[in-house]
Amino acid sequence: MNKLFFTLLFSLCCLVASMASNPDDTYPTPERLFHIARSLNRNLVCYDANLVGGELDPEAPIKVYWLNRTDRPGHTNGLNFIQKKLAYGYKVVGGQDDTYQVTLSAYPSREITIRKDGEHYVGIIRINGVEARLTSLYVQLKPNSSINVDYVELIGNALSSGEEVREKIYN
Repeated sequence: MNKLFFTLLFSLCCLVASMASNPDDTYPTPERLFHIARSLNRNLVCYDANLVGGELDPEAPIKVYWLNRTDRPGHTNGLNFIQKKLAYGYKVVGGQDDTYQVTLSAYPSREITIRKDGEHYVGIIRINGVEARLTSLYVQLKPNSSINVDYVELIGNALSSGEEVREKIYN
């Protein structure tokens, strides 16, 4: 009986672990430029191309929102004022011909170019000195803190080769 119980428990743990690491639970959209994951919880901050008539909205080219992956998987919420201004918002710093340069509120020293690539819009940034399509950022918070950042890791695919590139930026 104990052996059966532990086998079932082990199987359940494996199932939960595989579900937790499933990339499909990021609920990707055709408009998704990139997302931010944090060590605090599994919820994401998503950055989607904000389209009007098939082109980027010149007033607000990116739609930013929370994607719940814990208690209400798949549900979305907007950012509050403080989150927009200090952490997850963005600022348009240039643009023309349906291409925009933006910076993130928490990291204004590195520009992301939002432009069309084939059928979809992408975010282009330098990662470890390589031009890359940004897919995600991971924010590692300091132990016992919900606001102090240890490092941010940029993750993307090199435009020249398609290979994954990463860069950790320490605070």
